[in-house]
Amino acid sequence: MVGIELRQEQRNCVRSMKEQGILDDHFDHVLDLRSTDNPRFVVEVISMFLNDAENCVAELNRCLNQPVVNYARVINYAHQLKGCSSSIGARQVNLTCRELRNASDAMDQDGCFEAFNKLNNAFQVLKNNLNAITQIERHIMANESRRRRRLLRP
Repeated sequence: MVGIELRQEQRNCVRSMKEQGILDDHFDHVLDLRSTDNPRFVVEVISMFLNDAENCVAELNRCLNQPVVNYARVINYAHQLKGCSSSIGARQVNLTCRELRNASDAMDQDGCFEAFNKLNNAFQVLKNNLNAITQIERHIMANESRRRRRLLRP
C-alpha cells in the first residue's frame, strides 16, 4: 500500500473507533503531533499508554481480589488510569474508570467488580484497536523511509 492509502486506512480505523465510542477527538491531537522530526511519536505514545494502562489494570485487579478491598488504592489507580486514558482519547476506558471510582467512593464491592469487568473489557477492545493503529503507523513509517531513501539516491 502506498502512504496515502495507509493514511486513509488509519483515518477510517480511527473514525470507526470514534463511532463505536472507543475513542474521542483527543486522539486526533496525538496524530496531529506526528512530525518528520519525530515520526515514531504516535507509536511511542500508544506504547507508553498501553504499558501504563496495563500496569493500572493489573493493580486494580490485584486490589479488588484482596480479602479486604483497599478502596483508597482502587480510587488512586482508577484516577491514574482515567487521566492517562483521557489524554490519549480513550473515551470508553475513561467512562468505565469513572464508574469504578464512583463504586469505590461508595465502598460498593459488587459495584467495583462490575465496573472493573466493564473497564477490563473496554481496555482489551481499546488495546486491540490501538495495536491495529500502531501496525498501520509502522507501515506508514517504513513506506516514508523507503521514499526518502529513493529521493536521496544519486
